[in-house]
Amino acid sequence: MKKISKTNPPRELVVWIRENEGLDQSYRALSGSTAHAALKRQLLEEQGFLCAYTGLRISGDTSHLEHIKPQHRCEALEDVDYRNILACFPADGGDVSHGFGAPMKRGWWDEHLLVSPLANECQRRFKFSWSGHVSPSPSDSEAAIRTIEVLGLDAGGLVELRRRAILAFFGFESRTGSPSRPLSLDEAQRILDRIEKRDRYGNHTPFCFVLKQLLERYVKHGK
Repeated sequence: MKKISKTNPPRELVVWIRENEGLDQSYRALSGSTAHAALKRQLLEEQGFLCAYTGLRISGDTSHLEHIKPQHRCEALEDVDYRNILACFPADGGDVSHGFGAPMKRGWWDEHLLVSPLANECQRRFKFSWSGHVSPSPSDSEAAIRTIEVLGLDAGGLVELRRRAILAFFGFESRTGSPSRPLSLDEAQRILDRIEKRDRYGNHTPFCFVLKQLLERYVKHGK
């Protein structure tokens, strides 16, 4: 997962919380409001339109708002706390048919065993292979092991999506089936310097945190 740096909550959410003081300030009451729409829009922009857990490209139509600490465990205003909410794949937060991502977490919660994308070290807690698989880093990291398990981060469907993205990115396999050329080491070094930067539309490259790890290895070892 990519480190997410939280900014300030949208003005609409701040106003909504203030205007509903003494009333129902739950996430359920927030849903469907203009403040909820503003919240989702800002989260997508803040995350560079990547799913907070998987790194997949997401939009307003392909994502839902996910609570890091599950709603049923929230107290006071925690379920409308900006720092507790992320934009995640898929559109339906209860859809476990993909076998990976936020819905797989269901109601699980352990703040000591969940590697949060808000944590400074989150990108160092996972090691990705050329095959698309992910493993904990270090290998005995209990939190990384549990996070991979709970979120299905090494599930077949997600592994295959990463594998295809890796092969196409490095030129080992063409997306269209036409001949492709592997990246040179010079090209890889130039790309490494900007792989985590946004494009002019504010988008991060899908799986950029995976590609960064592999680019570093590619430049250092040539494979």
